[in-house]
Amino acid sequence: MHRKVKNLLRLGLLLLVIAALLSGGCTKVKKWAGYGTSDEDEETVPPEAQQETVMIDGKAYVRSKNPYWLSYPQAPEYLYVEKGTEFVGAQQTLVNSLAKAIGLQQAKAAGKTIPPDKLQEMVRAEVDRILKEQGLGGFVSQGKQGATYAGRAVAVIPDLDTPKSYDGMNRTLAMALGSAMGNTKDLKVSAPESVQEALRKAAVAGKLSLSPNIKALGDALGVQGIVLTGIMAPEGGAQGAMVLQVYDTFTGLQENAIVAPAAAGGLKSQDVTKFAQDNALRVSGDLIRIAWFGRVEFVKEGKVYLSLGQNSGLKVGDRLKVVEPGKEVVNPTTRSVLGYTADVPQGEIKVTELLGSSGAVALPLSGGPFKANDKVKPTK
Repeated sequence: MHRKVKNLLRLGLLLLVIAALLSGGCTKVKKWAGYGTSDEDEETVPPEAQQETVMIDGKAYVRSKNPYWLSYPQAPEYLYVEKGTEFVGAQQTLVNSLAKAIGLQQAKAAGKTIPPDKLQEMVRAEVDRILKEQGLGGFVSQGKQGATYAGRAVAVIPDLDTPKSYDGMNRTLAMALGSAMGNTKDLKVSAPESVQEALRKAAVAGKLSLSPNIKALGDALGVQGIVLTGIMAPEGGAQGAMVLQVYDTFTGLQENAIVAPAAAGGLKSQDVTKFAQDNALRVSGDLIRIAWFGRVEFVKEGKVYLSLGQNSGLKVGDRLKVVEPGKEVVNPTTRSVLGYTADVPQGEIKVTELLGSSGAVALPLSGGPFKANDKVKPTK
């Protein structure tokens, strides 16, 4: 009898535990106990709720944003990396540097407390001030200006006008700049081999910086912005210089140029690498500010295939207008370019499918017929 009472108590305790788990919404127990589960019962854990730190072989690993997310197919949004090596974006790096520069870290070390809202306000004010001084305001405020799409496809090309004796140094400059900009989320930088192929395909004539050549290279590479890197040799007692020129491939016009004198003792590879890294953020800002546009890759069976996709922020259902770029307005006396006439509308298309990170399919809604390298822009 005593044993039977014990068994009954154990059975009662087990039933109470199961009842508590069922009432608390434990999906696994419900399935085990034979209860059906609805979609609402399934556990959904957002990435932000996942474990932030894990220990592996005695070392701490933290969740870090993957800098190649949305740039490479199948790339995960987050990775676990050893603590202290986590990815920090260009904008956050700027904010961290400013926080240190205005003495916030020293204030903390001295035991002073700054309210979080005041801290944020101080950093934001300093960011705005410096970006205005450097002409980079659009880099962090692009979204506030109503830009529809953030992503830009770009290319870095060594200028062919660089003296042959500096050709190797100029290629180092181009590679260093491309590598530094490759860590910026909203930029997709063309691979060097793609650039070489485009130079052959575009059949450029004369200086690369000529407007028709910039447009042709843009079409061959499928990019919205091009950076020409160059090295100027010392001449007539003047110092040599390193140059970065930013171009918009829609208009073929230069957006900005950054020049720095070479060291008196001559250029070294570490000099050009430092110049590229120091100016990568500024060049990225110039490229992000270029008005967004895309290209028709080809048209087949009534479908319009675009050379842009998720990496540009494109979504299924988006409508785009197909346009013919406006014409140059040239002063007949000075031959200087005054600007461009308005784009000529050719029709409208609607995105129906995304082909990974850099391609999309659209259907014509009006106008046409469309052809390869027709330009597309957001509808207003």
